[in-house]
Amino acid sequence: MRLLPATGIVIASLLPPAASAADINAGGQASARDWSGFYLSAGGGFGWWNADQYTDFGGIPAPGPSVGTSGSGGFATVGGGFDWQFAPSWVAGAFADVQFGDIRGTIKAPFEHYSGTTSNRLNYAAGLRLGMLATPDVLIYADGGYSHAEFTGSGLDPTPLVPLSVAGQHYDGWFVGGGVENTLDFTGISSPGWSMKTEYRFADYGRRGAGMYVAATGAPDNAIAFKPTVQTLSFSLVYRFNEAGSTRF
Repeated sequence: MRLLPATGIVIASLLPPAASAADINAGGQASARDWSGFYLSAGGGFGWWNADQYTDFGGIPAPGPSVGTSGSGGFATVGGGFDWQFAPSWVAGAFADVQFGDIRGTIKAPFEHYSGTTSNRLNYAAGLRLGMLATPDVLIYADGGYSHAEFTGSGLDPTPLVPLSVAGQHYDGWFVGGGVENTLDFTGISSPGWSMKTEYRFADYGRRGAGMYVAATGAPDNAIAFKPTVQTLSFSLVYRFNEAGSTRF
């Protein structure tokens, strides 16, 4: 969570000043872009996860975490959705997206010296967002909904006398987040339909058992439980299919 202040600075730096002369119509009123319609997005970003890891012997879960682990890395993302602009300055919508990446970190055995590498390779989410137009070209929003994460399995090093591995894991959970979306007109180049989006998310996946297996036989040995949270900061280009970014007055 220490990166949250930096995230706020990044988002705030993307906010343009109040409506410029180009946003004012002949009657002296600011023109309003139509934010309603379907859109597609693509981009990338940086993510980091933290996890409490629990030891589970003989089906009896430990009362508290035995160790904390973490990871970080980059990802690419694609998505799409539909927005509806209501009242003069409010926008609501539904969306879904997928993140492909390598947010890599450590997973540990319930023994002192054994550990392996696990990677959060895939996340997908579906949710709702609600935002307010700070200017006709800038939308500030909050969002939330369902999230799914997949972590890869891992062998353990240094190799024990009886080689062990941890199975890949799949998690279902929830996310909350927020961000800023603004048109690209601030570049000085007319770009109907195009905008850019900067978004932070926090996802929680709860606690779930992660099986540990004897590599030679595939038989279950001991087990651990993994409780991850994932945070991401993404930057995406958005294309909106609403008459190529037409404006309303």
